[in-house]
Amino acid sequence: MSRTADNGQPTADGARVDLLERDAELARALPPGMRKGRGQGSPLSAGVLKLKRGPWEPDARQPAVDHLGFLVLDGLVGRRVLVPERGRSLELLGRGDLFRPWQDESASFEQLSWTVIEPAAIAVLDEPLAARAKELPELLEALTDRALRRSRRLAVSAAIANTVGVQERLLLSLWQLTELWGRKAPEGAVLPFRLSHQTLADLVGARRPTVTLALRTLAERDLLRRGESGQWILVGDPP
Repeated sequence: MSRTADNGQPTADGARVDLLERDAELARALPPGMRKGRGQGSPLSAGVLKLKRGPWEPDARQPAVDHLGFLVLDGLVGRRVLVPERGRSLELLGRGDLFRPWQDESASFEQLSWTVIEPAAIAVLDEPLAARAKELPELLEALTDRALRRSRRLAVSAAIANTVGVQERLLLSLWQLTELWGRKAPEGAVLPFRLSHQTLADLVGARRPTVTLALRTLAERDLLRRGESGQWILVGDPP
């Protein structure tokens, strides 16, 4: 029988993960002695949500207990904002991102939706973990830094959105994502996500046919190409 986390979302049969094993950056933020004794008995174990591709509706109700939010461990989740007949934007959340759906303060004229773009594992930073975190200021500082990093990234995304030319916006956006979650390669860098043309169109605020044409032109300029598994390969150095 599946169990339910404090946020009202089902867990994978009560599965829990050790954050110190799944998030090396968090482990490095803690005192050396705290990094030992990992595993299911770890004081930093958390419930985990395993999400398949497709629409997702996180519980946006304010939790009745202490809850630090959700932490993306793997995969990719999209947060899409739509202003009907005006415009849209897409924020991508990946490994290391912290978010709280119940704190999404939206304007009366916008519509918000969530999509799992790549199968994701999300840690539920629920009451037991929150209680333990209060004893570890280093952990709270690290999680606060995650939230600040996300806000700074949104500022960069806004600057990219104001860049003239769909080709330039695509290239800058792909490099931004690759520096976050990609890896270096002999020819440049690899973004290991199969982002569709429509996803990229939402990301840069353009129509899908326009993005398809821009991607073709960037490939002809030998600035990017599509890998055999659908991942994006960026050639050369960042702009």
